[in-house]
Amino acid sequence: MTDVSFKTRNCRWIDVRGATDQRGSLNFLEAGKDLPFKPLRLFWLHHIAPGQWRGRHGHRESELVFVALNGGCRVHLDDARLKQSVTIDDPARALYVGTWVWHELTDFTPDAAILVIASTLYEDAEYLRDYEAFKREAMSRP
Repeated sequence: MTDVSFKTRNCRWIDVRGATDQRGSLNFLEAGKDLPFKPLRLFWLHHIAPGQWRGRHGHRESELVFVALNGGCRVHLDDARLKQSVTIDDPARALYVGTWVWHELTDFTPDAAILVIASTLYEDAEYLRDYEAFKREAMSRP
């Protein structure tokens, strides 16, 4: 994975603590230490068909952390001012995506399994699914 500094606002890497010995590796994230929020929802993406995408929305309230448990994908980030793409493919490094960031996941490896940790329960009304509406709302924020 390339070490990328973020130009898009409200995004950053989280180094995932862990340990490795002759049996293998173990990594973990703890609320209050590693995660900037108390997790309320977990979901995972897997068996994504070739050429398909996930995401293509932004959030008014939800903060997310993406962890590539296996394989990887590209994550395209857009804060309505700047766009950036990063690769997630290392279970020892998580991607934090805060509020008001449009995100799209593409280019999944055939074996990809991506864990998503969310700060909120699912609420359809807090999703911004129309890109132009997202840009208008995001640009009106300080």
